[in-house]
Amino acid sequence: MGDRRRPVAAPSALGAAGAVLLTAGAWAVVLRPGSTVALGAAVAGTGLVVVAWVLLVRAPVLPVQAVRALLAWATPLLVAPPLFSRDVYSYLAQGMVALGGADPHRTGPAAGLPAGSPVLARVDGYWRETPSPYGPVTDLWQKAVAAVAGDGVVAGVAAYRLLAVVAVVGIGWAVLRLARAHGIPPGTALAWGVANPLVLWHVVGGMHNDGPMLALLLVGLAVGLRGPWAALAAGAVLVVLGALVKAPAAVGLVVLAVAAARSAPGRTRGWGAVVLVAGVAAAVAVAVSAVDAGGGSWLGAVSAPGQLFSWMAPTNWAAAVAGVLGADPATALTATRTAGTVLAALLAAGVLVAQARGRTGATTALGLLLGAVVVLGPVLHPWYLLWALTPLACVPLPRRPRAALTGVVALFAVLVPPLAGDFSGRPMQLVAAYAGGLLVVAVVGAVTAGTRARARAAAGSC
Repeated sequence: MGDRRRPVAAPSALGAAGAVLLTAGAWAVVLRPGSTVALGAAVAGTGLVVVAWVLLVRAPVLPVQAVRALLAWATPLLVAPPLFSRDVYSYLAQGMVALGGADPHRTGPAAGLPAGSPVLARVDGYWRETPSPYGPVTDLWQKAVAAVAGDGVVAGVAAYRLLAVVAVVGIGWAVLRLARAHGIPPGTALAWGVANPLVLWHVVGGMHNDGPMLALLLVGLAVGLRGPWAALAAGAVLVVLGALVKAPAAVGLVVLAVAAARSAPGRTRGWGAVVLVAGVAAAVAVAVSAVDAGGGSWLGAVSAPGQLFSWMAPTNWAAAVAGVLGADPATALTATRTAGTVLAALLAAGVLVAQARGRTGATTALGLLLGAVVVLGPVLHPWYLLWALTPLACVPLPRRPRAALTGVVALFAVLVPPLAGDFSGRPMQLVAAYAGGLLVVAVVGAVTAGTRARARAAAGSC
């Protein structure tokens, strides 16, 4: 037992120290916004957790060890201020708009809230004028939080963090079920897919509603793939609820329908399974939209995030280059986004055909389809990667692609400052903070690597 725990103990402790440092640095930045040292400490904490995670996933991990690491790293973040993004304040504001009787899909926070609202003061500048692009399930819980917390920022953030914890539990349960179904060691799947920094930063720390969306989607897939028609119907209900949080989860309905049709005996029963999934999805969508007063208007606002220029999205890079070269960036943007949409559609068709013919499993198909949506879509934020990475944590992948995806997670985990904000007026503060923080990480990483090398050498000489 000692031999199996020893490789995991050091990364768990290192990540816990990093999470504490991140939380302390984040609060210091909130209290002293101009402090380069505080921001550097938060960056260092971020990097230490990333190093710890990379070390963790390189060793065989038992489920209990993965859970312990997740708890050690996530617990300090429960008392941190909102991390890496201020979107949670938009959620609070949108709920207050709905509670006030306006449609949050037509009325932005600036128009729906009084100018002196402490919640409105914290909403990112772009989102103050932008209606909510989220679905009616999101509307309902945003309105419920607003009814309880009102203008209380602390109470509202606490409510969304509790929802984030529930989402992580749901994602973890689904990852365990799907990993076992695919013959993947459950501890490895939990460590790679749930205890990873993007979940910690953007579900626990940032409280993005991608967490509840993923939980509903993956639990629905795990339930729906069990076989009986009752399980299929229950899975479809959960998946469509996920789509009514954020639209991309609707991809799961197609994957579930194809899987059900393939596993059903005979063509008639196969089409019956497809009709069942479609009928359940339509019924649930209509019912939830009827409960939510603005439930039918969200489809008109779902493209709102695409109006924001996302520098991480490959489909936007040509526009940036065109602007530098003096060409028309709008023309380049339209062309590359159109090409991205066409290519994503072609890739999706290929994946679904492969799934229908049995060459690709449902979980793999879900990860590939959502990966195409993320990479070729008009907007890419680090937490969007979880749409694809979490399903792919549950399926067999060759060593090199798995290593490449691990590198992608590590890169995107440090690509955004721990505290959201506009550093365009003080870029040197950001540069100095990252330089100091990453220097700390490099020193600690070198010491850790040396210690592990000496431990391996000592073990080999025994």
